[in-house]
Amino acid sequence: MCLTDYFNYAFGITQDDDVVSLVIKLKRFTKMMSKDYKPGDRVIASTEKSKDKRGEVIRSKDTALQRGYTVKLDEQGTEEDILEMDLEAEHLSPSEIGTEITKLKKLVEEEADKISNKVVKELPEHLTYLQNALVESRDKSESENEFTYISKEMKRAFGSNLVEENISLKKLKYSWEKSLPSK
Repeated sequence: MCLTDYFNYAFGITQDDDVVSLVIKLKRFTKMMSKDYKPGDRVIASTEKSKDKRGEVIRSKDTALQRGYTVKLDEQGTEEDILEMDLEAEHLSPSEIGTEITKLKKLVEEEADKISNKVVKELPEHLTYLQNALVESRDKSESENEFTYISKEMKRAFGSNLVEENISLKKLKYSWEKSLPSK
């Protein structure tokens, strides 16, 4: 069996297929092979324009033959349409988790004069607990508990807009939601 015959067999393509039925069959195949990102998923873009840029999926954007997504890039804050084949899921390494935790600890230090001493003391401790839960114990429920505590306290201390838009928090949340196994 040659490659063409195999391809035709695998996709159920016959000589009687017209263009419309071929497009439908190819769409079914691409849907099966799709990574199927959802809004809120964290991704890394690998296009010439956006080489290794990280961002968040806003919505899917399908064309006749290709699946793409609108991604809000972290650094620029702009939305860009990127083909699915140019995206991969973001999985933070232990050092990247440490970097995001450090950014949040610095934010607490910078804003220390605007928040209570109790919060200034507790947030860095709980950020360390979150880092340990994500990296060392890889405990999903502990990560969720720490993240929930941290985000509630940060909302109270800094306001909900800062917490909702904070990229470090989004990355850490995605990390425990998608990367850690459920027990």
